[in-house]
Amino acid sequence: MKILVVCRSFHNMAGGIERMASALMNEMCVRGHDVALLTWDRAGAQTFYEFDPRISWHTLDMGSHLVKAGWSLRFQRMFKMREMLRDIQPDVILAFQHGTFISTRLYAAGMGFPVIAAEREAPARFEHLKAGKWQWLIYQSMRLARKVTIQCESYRGDYPAYLRSKIVTIPNPVFPATSFASPEGEGAARKILLCVGRLGYQKNQGVLIDAFARLAEDFPDWDLLLAGEGEDRGKLESQVLQLGLAARVSIPGAVKDTVALYCSSHLFCLPARWEGFPNVIAETLSHGLPAVGFAGCAGVRDLIEDGVNGALANGNNDAGALADALRRLMADGTLRARMGKAGVESMKPFVPEKIFDLWDALLREVSGR
Repeated sequence: MKILVVCRSFHNMAGGIERMASALMNEMCVRGHDVALLTWDRAGAQTFYEFDPRISWHTLDMGSHLVKAGWSLRFQRMFKMREMLRDIQPDVILAFQHGTFISTRLYAAGMGFPVIAAEREAPARFEHLKAGKWQWLIYQSMRLARKVTIQCESYRGDYPAYLRSKIVTIPNPVFPATSFASPEGEGAARKILLCVGRLGYQKNQGVLIDAFARLAEDFPDWDLLLAGEGEDRGKLESQVLQLGLAARVSIPGAVKDTVALYCSSHLFCLPARWEGFPNVIAETLSHGLPAVGFAGCAGVRDLIEDGVNGALANGNNDAGALADALRRLMADGTLRARMGKAGVESMKPFVPEKIFDLWDALLREVSGR
């Protein structure tokens, strides 16, 4: 089976979409499929994640994916993509994110290639983004998809009824850990509250800094570590300085060896406004590190079971509620240890072989092979 994966950009991108797409492509190669990747990147783009050498990477090499294209460039891209599709001759196309799906489906119009729309975020994102005004049109465009994949079954009811028969739920794979955290922190001179994610509006690290400021005096042996890079770095650094937390909060940038961070930390928090399938929470739980997030955050509440493998703060984007949830776990090492063990168990249903079997079956169904 010839599988074509389409993503907006892969060049040095360390996000969840790129990581999941890379893992899926690598596994499909191992299973004997012919896999190609098409992106809007410039020629010579480099991947952050490891690729199977059998994957053929095609780049449009026209304009920048960071700049909204004019109509002239869009038509040029369409003709080039159609030429690429004639050469690749995929049995099935998997387009990640609705914007990429819409472009791919329109560019490939009339060519007969079946396209799957792989949604990577919860419908709740429209409550937080300007794109919410286009929600109806986005859903209408998904009528053109052969199938639509979502990551959590709880999202199905948020889609209009006319799409639900097309929807297939496939969560992300969670690879079993080979090393584990010691969240109790017995004997540790300093304890670490960890957050990993892009420094930006969605991940919302600012509210975590505010919550930590409310706790810092009561927990003098705890530090906050924000691993990630993004457009909000300057704003977050200023916030840390204004709150007098420079000695207690570190922002080291993107860290490739996140496993070392999980295993050296004592509690994890993702204060995101919305998610799809929050890989970072799944990974922390699989490494025995309990997690905290907002009950009002789609995706987060699907993985964190309050009082079992972590804690859910009331609402969304509420520093006081987040501080209350964090306080309970920061104050009790025995509770963190118990929740850490429960976290490992809670991720076992997402074993990679099972998840990749679901993808393989879907791709075969849609391709007709």
